[in-house]
Amino acid sequence: MIGVLFPAYVENISTRKDKTIKIVLSTQEVSPSTAGELFRLLNNLGVCYISPKSINQAEVDQVDALDADLGGKTQSQRIRNVLYKLFEQNAEGFKDFNSYYHSKTEKYIEHLKAKIEP
Repeated sequence: MIGVLFPAYVENISTRKDKTIKIVLSTQEVSPSTAGELFRLLNNLGVCYISPKSINQAEVDQVDALDADLGGKTQSQRIRNVLYKLFEQNAEGFKDFNSYYHSKTEKYIEHLKAKIEP
């Protein structure tokens, strides 16, 4: 098993202003080794599987086999962030970021479409 399997209560769920969701889990008393494994995972992105019942080893193996992209931001998120930095440096006459973003991405889309052979 790659991760840490432990029973937990969903104690609190709240939304954040960046549209993410914060989930607070609490456990029953755990062994020192399980506690150590949990602390080892602190501030690491992982895959979470929550079930109202216990899961069997085959299900644990399935979750461990997931090849989720945990490497950070998607390419589109990176492009948006870079465009935002450029907008902060020079808004080029645009009043808000959304119109700047739309204009820049539309130009890039048209540039790529022009390369497509009929």
